[in-house]
Parts: sequence; C-alpha cells; structure tokens
Amino acid sequence: KRRIIYALALLVTILVGLVFLLRGILFPAPTCFDGNKNGFEANVDCGGTCALVCTEDVKPLTVVWSKAVPVSKNVYDLVALVSNSNIDNSSESIGYTFTLYDEEGKVMSTLTGSTTVPLDGKFPLIIQNVKLPKSPTNVSATLTDGSHYTVLESPTSPTIKILSRKYEGGEIPRVYATISNTKRQIIYNLPVRVVLFDEEENAYAVGQTIVPVLDKEGVTEIVFTWSQPLIVAPTRISIYPIFNPFEARGN
Repeated sequence: KRRIIYALALLVTILVGLVFLLRGILFPAPTCFDGNKNGFEANVDCGGTCALVCTEDVKPLTVVWSKAVPVSKNVYDLVALVSNSNIDNSSESIGYTFTLYDEEGKVMSTLTGSTTVPLDGKFPLIIQNVKLPKSPTNVSATLTDGSHYTVLESPTSPTIKILSRKYEGGEIPRVYATISNTKRQIIYNLPVRVVLFDEEENAYAVGQTIVPVLDKEGVTEIVFTWSQPLIVAPTRISIYPIFNPFEARGN
C-alpha cells in the first residue's frame, strides 16, 4: 500500500508539474486574434483592449455630394465631399469610385482611387484632369471602407492646423495657404487639398498638392495654381490637410 501511495503521489506531482509547465499551451491567455470573445473584449477580437474597433461602433462614412468641375474643353476635375464622424478610429485607407453618366443614364466612365481619412469632419476626394467627350450629366461617388482601428490623433487637438488662406486672381490664379504642425514629430508627404466655392456655395475649382516635409512644430506656405483664369473669385476657400491619423504620436 505504501508503495502504491508513494507512486500515486509521485504521479500526481509529475502531472501537476507538467500542467504548470504547459499552462500556456493548455490554457492560453486571451488575445485579440484567437477568434473568441474573452479578456476585456467588447466582442470577438474587437473593442476593449483590442486595437480593432467593433463594426457596430464604427460610424459609416458618407458622400455629401459629388460633381465634375470643368477645367478646359473636355477636361474635368472630379470631386466628392465625404463626411467622417469617427473621432478615435479609422481604417488604414478607403477606396473610392467615381461613376460618370450621360444624359441617357449610361455610364461614360469609372475612375477609382484610395486615400487616408482624416478624423471627425469633411474632406474631399479629387481626381484631376479627366478627359471626356462631353460633360457628364451626373456623377456619383461610392466608398469602400475597411476595418477600423483605434488611433492616437484627436480632433480636439489636431496635428495640422490652417493658419491663413488667400486668393489671388489673374491669368494664373493662385491660392496661398499657411499650415502648421502642432506636434513634435516630422511629417512626410502630407497631401493637402483645396476646394473653392462661389457665393451660392457651389464648388467650382479644386486643387491638391503634397508637402514633402513638415518639421516638428513647423510652419510652411503652400500654393495652389490654375492654368487659366477662374470664372469668379471664391467666397469661401476650404483647405483640407489629409493627415494620416495612424501617424499621430499622441497629444
């Protein structure tokens, strides 16, 4: 009996030791990639301590309007204004498609692109210098969003601010804008877009450029130009820095 008891005790000790050594395999800790709702997750592998935001917590992006802006004979700039009301999450990028229709409702052309998405506000999608045989009767824009993840950028303390904007008419119209980097981080290849509105709030000219480098807490002036005179001077100039919220380093 004593030998049996000793053997059983030894066996139990060995089993306990094996369970302890293999506990990570036998009882894995909850992760955001295990296909289960566990730990502090709000749903399966999303929300809570997970970077992935649950689908039900993402506010869909919407297209406010879209149109073709004449540039010259048979050349147009396509622009769509998108509204984003998410304040702490974004997708790495979104895809978009412009579809152009003639007066009979037939598709004249489709053009696609992708862009990063600034937080909590409206921003334009722009495709420039599109050649068409005639003016499109209708233009629609559709969006393809991806999975959203939490970001450090905050609308209450944006990384990029617009300090000034000025229009200069003439044979080669220009818009001058001054932007500032409010954070102590260098920003590379920052897209900046502009939309000009007339007194009836119709968009009639657009432009875009890339700021190659914006230093820590730096300030720079950018210039948008058009190759021929515009029909009127703008009553509103909207400047849109397209800052990637995943590049933010906190506030």
